[in-house]
Order: sequence, then C-alpha cells, then structure tokens
Amino acid sequence: MSHNKIEALTFDGHHDPWIFNMWIRDMDRFFEWHNLSDNKKVRFAKMMRIGKAKSYWRDVEDMRGKPPITDWIKMKQKL
Repeated sequence: MSHNKIEALTFDGHHDPWIFNMWIRDMDRFFEWHNLSDNKKVRFAKMMRIGKAKSYWRDVEDMRGKPPITDWIKMKQKL
C-alpha cells in the first residue's frame, strides 16, 4: 500500500504568479488531506508565509482596520 505524504511549503512572496498559484494549490491539497477548519487553514497559511509575504499579509490586515480574516477563501481573495 502506498502512502502519499502531503507537505506544506513556505511562500516567500515571489512575484511569479505561477509560483504563487502553485503554493495556493499545494495549500488546498494539504488542507484537504488534513481536513482542517477554515480558522486553522488561515492560521497555518500565515505561518507558512515568510519574508516579504509575511510582511505583506501583516500590512493587509493592518490596513483593513477590521478583525483578522479567519476564512481561507477570503484570505486567498486578499492575497
């Protein structure tokens, strides 16, 4: 029996849309595999953002002036 290991990768804010879309796709697969709630998806995705991507998301949340986003779909739209 073969067991596929699903891993989550970090994202550094690379400006290549293909790389970003691949990261989103990989995160969706990871979340599906681990059956995470939306709130956990967002928290986990925040942890997987590094460098410029982490700073960018912090700025997005600060500029909104609203409670943090806790819905994965909304997060993807803001990204």
